[in-house]
Amino acid sequence: MPDSASRSPRPSMPPPPPTEGAQARARLLHAALRLFAENGFAKASIRDIAQAAGVNPASISYYFGDKNGLYRAAFTEPMGSPIAVDAWPDTLPAFIELLIQSFMQPLHEGDLVELCMRLHFREMLDPTGLWQQELECEIKPAHAALVGLLCKEFGLKTADDDVHRLAMAITALALQYYVGRDVVQAVRPGLTATPRGLAATTSRLVDFAQFMVDGERQRRATARAAASAKKTSSSRTPE
Repeated sequence: MPDSASRSPRPSMPPPPPTEGAQARARLLHAALRLFAENGFAKASIRDIAQAAGVNPASISYYFGDKNGLYRAAFTEPMGSPIAVDAWPDTLPAFIELLIQSFMQPLHEGDLVELCMRLHFREMLDPTGLWQQELECEIKPAHAALVGLLCKEFGLKTADDDVHRLAMAITALALQYYVGRDVVQAVRPGLTATPRGLAATTSRLVDFAQFMVDGERQRRATARAAASAKKTSSSRTPE
């Protein structure tokens, strides 16, 4: 991605009427999302994006500053604003519910989700720095917060590998509806095709995540009991 210092100054344009401006910006954002997803940052030109959106190329500078700003907006805005680190709940059930809801809510956008996923995959393969920023500023903090609550739930001072496995498995419940979107649509499209279906799926995923937590709690309790019984048996065995 070009250095921000090289961006051209915004043209002097009178602000359009609010409705007209919002529509033009939305068209630009959607056109940019599609072309960046299809061609990547370098090969998607400002002219092509503006032409696809039906606006003057100068509008990109007006609404987004430059091509960098447009790419950042296309990468982040369609999926909604991320949850701030200090806004996550401090109880495990509430955290899990918000986590899964935040993943599932964008699925209301339908085909837009596919474009967003394609752009994210392209960013991973041909990075501009936005994926790394998302990883460091959003994904890792959310994972660490979930791991911390799981440790509290299980009475652990530090997380072991199984806690991290569980945290990732909980997240994977919702991620399946992104990376496996084609499979879901082919096998059972009603799971996400309507608001009612998506709401029911989201609710069940929250339940499934809690079942996983309950199962891990029971597994740990059983393992502790078995270890304690083995230790007691060994101490009673004559030499």
